[in-house]
Amino acid sequence: MAFHYGVIEGLYDQENQWSWESRNAYASFCAKKGFNFYIYAPKNDPYLREQWNQPWPEQDFHHLNTLGLSLKQNNVRFGIGLTPFNVRELNHKSRQQLQQKIASINQLNPQILSILFDDFSNDIDDLAKTQADIAEFIAAESTATQFIVAGTYYSKDPLLQRVYGTMPKGYWSDLGQYLDPQFDIFWTGDHVISLGYDQPGLQEMTDQFQRKPFLWDNYPVNDTEWLKHRLRLYTFTGRPWQISDWCRGHAVNPMIQPRLSMIPLATLADLYQQQDRFDGHASFRKAVVDLCGQSLASAIEDNLLYFTEEGTLNFSGFTRKRLENTFSVFQSETAQPYVREILTWLQSGEKC
Repeated sequence: MAFHYGVIEGLYDQENQWSWESRNAYASFCAKKGFNFYIYAPKNDPYLREQWNQPWPEQDFHHLNTLGLSLKQNNVRFGIGLTPFNVRELNHKSRQQLQQKIASINQLNPQILSILFDDFSNDIDDLAKTQADIAEFIAAESTATQFIVAGTYYSKDPLLQRVYGTMPKGYWSDLGQYLDPQFDIFWTGDHVISLGYDQPGLQEMTDQFQRKPFLWDNYPVNDTEWLKHRLRLYTFTGRPWQISDWCRGHAVNPMIQPRLSMIPLATLADLYQQQDRFDGHASFRKAVVDLCGQSLASAIEDNLLYFTEEGTLNFSGFTRKRLENTFSVFQSETAQPYVREILTWLQSGEKC
């Protein structure tokens, strides 16, 4: 099957949730840049996670439906990410609750359904087999045409075993064995937030999963406490275009700031479309001008190291004020969505 790249909205942050207006802006952005899909899977939506067995409030359901329609009208495939939180077995109660939830999701008509067992404790026997059985049951109830599973251990990062316990022996190969070939499997790499990917590492997981992995790339995400003070605006690095040969797909997880996230995301599109001709810095410069306009782009590039390396935790009062004064002068309709996010970020750093 063809390789596809797209966006997965997977933020944890409770204080900085994306607006529906921002999400809807991704329909035209993804279409313009050649992104194939947008998966709605924020960890801060309780109706996809801790309260998955409860229905969405009517207004949220309406917004989700509108988002899906907007994406499809732009020929961008719409996805939903469901975490069957604390489902430890398929019994009468869990089957009934899952059927009800999937029936509700089917009304939204997503083409992609992601079944996410990540980031919650699942200390049960036969973990891989149980998760495969749950995923198979969900897929049988769904009208989606593509299914992607995230296991409990979705990276080699030792953090996962420190938090969720020792990984069962043979977990990755068992997951690959028990999951029907129709399922893709998410993989974040050697770390939860990986600096890059190479062919040997991805081939190893291909062998384990008995299929090419589907990258869940946590760049430019910044919703962890140690990254919130930075804006990860720069071009994608450490990701060779040959990933399109080594993986089934590439899903990128954006920042707390939806509009500013479009800057690095645009460079990923260039990477895959230009391949050996890709120039990361030229791609960044073009992306920021195309999105923000020349004047604001120049100001962002001039202050790039303050955003990406120094961060608000290290700003002096003088630097913070200088940046506020620099960016608050941009009032054009094009510039405003980006400027608002920069100023909000600067103000949030003041509270730290």
